[in-house]
Amino acid sequence: MNRILIVEDDLQVCEILQFYLMQTKQYDVTVVHSAESALCIVQNGRYDAILLDVMLPGEDGIAFCEKIRKKIYCPIIFISCLNDDETIVRALNMGGDDYIVKPFRGPVLLAHLEANLRRSAKTEIHEGDEVLTVGELTLDPATHRVMKRGEELVLSPTEYELLFYMMRERGHFLDFDQVYTEVWQRPSLGDLKTLFVHVRNLRKKIEDDPTQPRYITTYRRKGYIFAEDLDIP
Repeated sequence: MNRILIVEDDLQVCEILQFYLMQTKQYDVTVVHSAESALCIVQNGRYDAILLDVMLPGEDGIAFCEKIRKKIYCPIIFISCLNDDETIVRALNMGGDDYIVKPFRGPVLLAHLEANLRRSAKTEIHEGDEVLTVGELTLDPATHRVMKRGEELVLSPTEYELLFYMMRERGHFLDFDQVYTEVWQRPSLGDLKTLFVHVRNLRKKIEDDPTQPRYITTYRRKGYIFAEDLDIP
């Protein structure tokens, strides 16, 4: 049974979220109403996913996400009534894996949650795979660790899965929709903003100069090629 942490200060929303999750009989749900309470809980327990509101009393959800991302690996899904691009991009930049705009229907929530959990489970399946090395990057599926020049990079689960997929497909053209479907485990339906934000964040972490990328090259505004012209083995 997957353990889900809900961080939401609206009691009615909490009840609705709990109802949708509990009725599936697949989730063990914990609810807290502030970032401060959530911080205490995640430091003392393991969760498979976190549903996180942006607007919380005290510290907001985005600041909380940035604080805990270096300490936990599970998917973080933002749930918020804020629908502006600036907030969504900032949430994903700070380590969020997904973003759902309120109000949303129960099946939509479950679809997003299940897709993120499938991606995490898929990552665990690859734990027996060989270590991947491209240029100065090394990815170890057994530990989910990514190193650059011997220093560990802190990646979100989504960033890790993007890098893992691209490293395995080194030198091959990867269509935007193909990448989205592979990593998010669902079709993009033409909305690729989330993909672009995560790739931009990943570039900031793996490239010496993100404006002149050596690893992730955008090809004719249609897709990516990973390490096509990289001379380092």
